Amino acid sequence: MNALIRVVLLVLNPIILISAFWSADLTNVKLIYLPIFGIITIFLGAGLALLFSKWQKLPRDQIGSMFVSGAFLNLGSFGLLFCVLFIGEQAVAYAAMFRLLEEFTYYTIIYPIAKSYGTIEENSSGSRVVRIIKDPFIMITFCSIIIGAALNLSPIDRFEWLGASNSTLVALASILLLIPIGFSMRIASVKKYWNLSIWLIPIKFLAVPLVITGGAYLLGLGNLYDGILLQVLLIMSAMPPAVASLVPPRLYNLDMELANSNWIVATSSLIVVVPILFVLVNWMN
Repeated sequence: MNALIRVVLLVLNPIILISAFWSADLTNVKLIYLPIFGIITIFLGAGLALLFSKWQKLPRDQIGSMFVSGAFLNLGSFGLLFCVLFIGEQAVAYAAMFRLLEEFTYYTIIYPIAKSYGTIEENSSGSRVVRIIKDPFIMITFCSIIIGAALNLSPIDRFEWLGASNSTLVALASILLLIPIGFSMRIASVKKYWNLSIWLIPIKFLAVPLVITGGAYLLGLGNLYDGILLQVLLIMSAMPPAVASLVPPRLYNLDMELANSNWIVATSSLIVVVPILFVLVNWMN
């Protein structure tokens, strides 16, 4: 399973990102809002989940698990895939810009806060910033974006075959990333915690995308690139927790069963959420 993930992150994703940034229109200064909204999306989901946990007076290990589930987003497989399916290959670069500071935010802010609710100290040496710099997956992503942007500024046109294959590569990468998910499911945890996990649905799929999309609209992003930026923000801000949301609970001895239940319940909700997103994206055209 790790081999599949490595193939996607080290081979397919760089090709997808270079191709997308090579042809994207990156001239508008308002594109800087995309990574900012990416960070706000993470904080908003985490903050609302934290408020709910405090309201319910949950124990600290469960507060930590709810916080992490609210923060993490499945942008790499689901988010990117739905952007391509609903909008087209031209959305890839803007989706990548939305998640430009995603990993940085997780490592430097979300992980330390999650740790404060746990009982086990993290066994790692060096600062989190150094860990990010040394992470080959993160650095290859950044390098791919830089290479694609450099080619965008060059007089070299993107190869036609590369543009034609990008949507297929996104679908293939998403499928390969989803295969390991089935091996991480613990369905029994849902029976125990569904009454808490179900509250993530209005947080992740209603409150967060409403605030993000509404804020972007007020800033005039709906008038750019035929509304593609607003559509990308809607899709990316309405994604369930990523499988990576199960890592901090395991590291810091939070409630692992609750985190697993949150992930399963929210991900299963896509059966209803995805058709709604499809209708909204088409309505925004």
